[in-house]
Order: sequence, then C-alpha cells, then structure tokens
Amino acid sequence: METNALKDLLYGGLIELMKNRKYFHDSSLPKYSSWTEEGLESVKEYITLLTPQICEVELAKLDKHAKEMVLKHLKGEET
Repeated sequence: METNALKDLLYGGLIELMKNRKYFHDSSLPKYSSWTEEGLESVKEYITLLTPQICEVELAKLDKHAKEMVLKHLKGEET
C-alpha cells in the first residue's frame, strides 16, 4: 500500500468516527468538540489496526532508498 493511501485511510476513518455522536461530540466551536470515552477507545483500536501497515510502508521506503544508494555507489555516482 502507498503512503497516500494510508493517509487517506487514516483521515477518512477519523472523519467517519467523528460523524458518529456515540464517538464524538461536535461543537460549533472546534475547541469544545471532544471524543467520548468509547470514541477514544475506537480511535486507539483503529490506529492499532493501521500501525502494522504503516510500518510495512516505511520499511519498504527504507529498503528502496538503500537499494538506490547501493546502485548509485556501484555506478560510481555521488550519493
């Protein structure tokens, strides 16, 4: 999965949770909006579910960068 897809999942999921009054109390003044206890638990579970995918994406980016550096070094290019 790509980084942008994960960002969309995270943002979209939070927005959907915020639309549910069971999880989020919305106020016309944003500083008074807040998560319910059940909402906080749902956010925690959601983040916990996405974290392994985020770790995979970050590891893949690191691996790709390392391979690019090795190829540049083998070609005699500056890194």
